[in-house]
Amino acid sequence: GFTKNKLLQSIYNFIGTTLTKFVLASDILAVTISKYVTTLEQKYKVKNVALIPHGAFETPPEPDFKLPEGPKQVMAFGKFGTYKKVEILIEAVEEIRARSNADIEIVIAGTDSPNTPGYLDEMKQKYSHVPQIRFTGYVAEEDVPKIFGESAVTVFPYTSTTGSSGVLHQAGSYGNAVALPDLGDLSVLVKEEGYVGEFFDAHDTSSLANAIEKIITDDSYRIQLAKQNYKAACSLPMSDITQMYIDYFKAIQKSKETGFNIDISTMEKKLVH
Repeated sequence: GFTKNKLLQSIYNFIGTTLTKFVLASDILAVTISKYVTTLEQKYKVKNVALIPHGAFETPPEPDFKLPEGPKQVMAFGKFGTYKKVEILIEAVEEIRARSNADIEIVIAGTDSPNTPGYLDEMKQKYSHVPQIRFTGYVAEEDVPKIFGESAVTVFPYTSTTGSSGVLHQAGSYGNAVALPDLGDLSVLVKEEGYVGEFFDAHDTSSLANAIEKIITDDSYRIQLAKQNYKAACSLPMSDITQMYIDYFKAIQKSKETGFNIDISTMEKKLVH
């Protein structure tokens, strides 16, 4: 999503491969998705890649999963403009409104990506005719629980993914139902960590509209998804993730003292146990 120029793409890929070789010079390289372990081992012929899940930033007390009075809030959260695009979300909600007169507020929570300054201002102008759309701008840390807590569904309007999604883990922590693009990394993450949601075609507005509508028109289904996502977030608290890193640090120290290499597969079996 950064460039369509073939020459620049080749340069970026070369830089990415070179930097990856640099970080693989570490004693252990930790990644958050199992697919990345396989990719790195196969492409770079290494055995020092460890899987450590992303984990949830925090696990607040279980919410009541009730929504505030008024329109159903359909929210996207993040830095927008590169691979996170709001057009498909806005147009999907417009499609739902056209066929059902649903009372929906679109909430775009966040700012421009540093690589696409001015993107959200452009979107405000482009969709100035669309009612009930709110651009929050930067969301302060203390306001994050409110943004997620009031949303009927968190939507991921992504055209690609760059790894384990921090926003998905936040949505789980605050008990949100989610609509996700059917893209490789997110699909793997959901299966591995126990999250659930409605999947949609990342390039099909109607597909997203159907996913959103299925969640916001069936409150029992929305709550079912929200409860499972909260459970998934609670199953990997940051305290557990931190302990995994500490265990690897200790293994590195021991290997330096004894001269024996670290057996990643053995370590992971111990951590899972």
